[in-house]
Amino acid sequence: MTGRIKFVDEGGGVLNEMDKPVIPYTYDMASDYDKECGTFNLDLFQLPHPECPSKFVCDKPDVSTPVGKFADCLDSMNCAMTVGMTTNVHMDSAIALFIHQMIPHHQNAVNMCKALMVAGEIECSGIGEDEEDVVCIMRRLCYEIINGQNFQIQTMRGVLDAFEYAAEDDCKVEISSSGGPKSPKNNKSSKNAKFWS
Repeated sequence: MTGRIKFVDEGGGVLNEMDKPVIPYTYDMASDYDKECGTFNLDLFQLPHPECPSKFVCDKPDVSTPVGKFADCLDSMNCAMTVGMTTNVHMDSAIALFIHQMIPHHQNAVNMCKALMVAGEIECSGIGEDEEDVVCIMRRLCYEIINGQNFQIQTMRGVLDAFEYAAEDDCKVEISSSGGPKSPKNNKSSKNAKFWS
């Protein structure tokens, strides 16, 4: 990750308009759907999706309600996790298999917390100040999940690099119209989308 700091004056005006140092790549932009969920690249996993069941959340309210929108985002998150956790055994390694399965699982936990924050039910004016307020406890828990699991994702990626294993080794399992899985197909590059951070 790269960033550039812009200093401003007392009125908020940028002191130097030049964009230096040059950042050698463009930033990915969140879709409108992801902005509503508080996530990234979940729009690619909205239901219906050929590799996911028709729903993950049952009896959800209308998407126009906050809980309905949160449930809709959870459906997409769980689809992304399901697609991400559909992997081959890589290099005959249990470590690689564990990591290829665990990273999407961790990414899902991070996204769930970010979406819960966007849903507005865990607003807390002083994290750490009120140890008894369950709303503040939930918000603090989500910060711990986001920070801890993102750190663990980076650690697991480092292990893959150290062993010179592929970052992912996905296979594609399509869900048939009858609801059961079709036969798996190797597809090592189709699910390269990032849906976390």
